[in-house]
Amino acid sequence: MAHYNLSITSLAFLVISFGSFAQRDTLDIDEMSVSYKKLGFKKVGLYSGTYEDEYNVRGFTQLDIFSGSLGDYWTSDGRNCIDGKLIESKGEKVLKVKWNKDQDDCDWVGMGFGWDGWVGKDLGYVFDTLAIEMTVRSTGEDFTNIPWAFCMEDYSGVQAWLGYNTSFLKAEKISKEWTKVKIPLSLFPVDEQDLDPTNIKQLLIQTFAEGEIEIQSIQLVPFAGKLKKEVVANKNTIKLDGVLSDWTGPFTSINDNQKFAVSYADDKIYFAFKVKDETPRQNSKTGSLLWDGDAIEVAFSTNPKASDKRKFLMLSDQHLGINCGETPYVWNFKTNEAITDVKLIFGEFDGGYSLELAVPIKLFKNFTPKKGADLDIEVAVDLGNMKSRQEQVRWNSGSQTGFNTSPAMWGVLLLK
Repeated sequence: MAHYNLSITSLAFLVISFGSFAQRDTLDIDEMSVSYKKLGFKKVGLYSGTYEDEYNVRGFTQLDIFSGSLGDYWTSDGRNCIDGKLIESKGEKVLKVKWNKDQDDCDWVGMGFGWDGWVGKDLGYVFDTLAIEMTVRSTGEDFTNIPWAFCMEDYSGVQAWLGYNTSFLKAEKISKEWTKVKIPLSLFPVDEQDLDPTNIKQLLIQTFAEGEIEIQSIQLVPFAGKLKKEVVANKNTIKLDGVLSDWTGPFTSINDNQKFAVSYADDKIYFAFKVKDETPRQNSKTGSLLWDGDAIEVAFSTNPKASDKRKFLMLSDQHLGINCGETPYVWNFKTNEAITDVKLIFGEFDGGYSLELAVPIKLFKNFTPKKGADLDIEVAVDLGNMKSRQEQVRWNSGSQTGFNTSPAMWGVLLLK
């Protein structure tokens, strides 16, 4: 048998020249080593629109998860728990999903999209540059929070889950007009769950509570945006008077009803809150149980060098709680004790209350607030009555659980 050392150019010549071996039906090649010379291939853009005549992202073409067809779609058992059906709306086919998890026998409620005929999808080389883009609209009142969790599942059965976050919403609210929700794939805990992104089976969606929504399409699209919300803190000495008169700049919205702001001085860090509440300042709990009623929680870091992807608390991470009842106090969840060296002032307005809080910098070891520092922060508003908490709304982490132990779920605090 023959042994050939070939370059790419000579390999092409060999293919063309097979006809010269007229006396044999086959050519036996025992071993072949191929080298190449730089041939000057044409450069292709990152998001080229031409790849085998299909739109693609870096060569990945399986971008259409849902658009007008239910061939790769399924829902959990029990039509009383969830119902997803294709309807005709203004000349286009959309998916109308209605669910109610709060019923008997509705243990796991959700749906799945196998897409592209259930073949394995190799997302490994594009996972950090794609996002799931859902085009949705409300069938009733406007809302911002979708009580869903999203999951990528591979063909070995490994699942990586991610809760809905209001930062995914690309408008102020989901209304009866088509609105986009964009979920970066890089937020899914691929490494932690040992998911194989090169062999993705399906997109799973688990539904909670009760609701109804229409989906026009679900696509994978290029993503190069910010993954976290940001709030800016200006340097300013604040006079605490409950009327918020000396706060500079706009307040940051948690949702349509709750807002907050952050400021700082050389010796203090200030927080302000505007809370809409039909039953304001009702909290009968004491100590660390203050969250089980009307309360506000603030988690933030004091170390600008800490990784914003960490899923454990460092010594420089703080978690404070404010009991907003008739006997207010500030609680340090990390040391499990009340903080007395603080000042807080409440104010009232029609339909809610305001709160200003000043915390001495000296309470936090090795913290010197400097202009330009990039820290982490999360704010939660607990809404309840004298018996218990009825709802919690959060700024960056949305409906995900565990923000109190995972700074990776916090947003960004920029000191200006």
